[in-house]
Amino acid sequence: MNFFFRVLTAIYALISAFLSALVMISPFSDKGLMKNFLDWADITLYRSDKYNIVVFLAGLLLLLLNLFILFSGLRFRRVNKYICFKNDGGQVRVSSNSVENIALGLARKSHSVREAKSKVRFRNNAVEILMKLSVYPDTHVPNLSKLLQNQIKDSVESMTELTVSHVDINIEGVHAAPGEKE
Repeated sequence: MNFFFRVLTAIYALISAFLSALVMISPFSDKGLMKNFLDWADITLYRSDKYNIVVFLAGLLLLLLNLFILFSGLRFRRVNKYICFKNDGGQVRVSSNSVENIALGLARKSHSVREAKSKVRFRNNAVEILMKLSVYPDTHVPNLSKLLQNQIKDSVESMTELTVSHVDINIEGVHAAPGEKE
């Protein structure tokens, strides 16, 4: 969530909280408090020449905040799940899932890797692979990373004839070997 969206959400939450509190306390509180507020609003806003503008702008602000929050959960960008290319026999579509499975298979074959997750993106007719790994103790991470990067790049390129732009490795945890106490 970016900073702009957080600020708008905070503003919306403050406005909603204030209005909700006002509505909730009005039946139970001193009627004078509500009368004072309504008198202030009557004198300040309603009798003012700027009443229409203020009400319109407040309504417009709330409408825009509501629409922004409503549509913030929708993704307008389509994620490429396939990359297509032509060969002598016709068109070939390679899914991101198949590339992920190639990478996961290689990572799981390594005796140093306990858990592996992968994510694949297709950009500019090339493949970007992100591997998230949990490894066992006493694993030399730089050697493992370099070995896996080379293996994954070579395997994906040889199996799919796609260009792998890069393979990123994130080591997300170190776990005890099976049978050892953690």
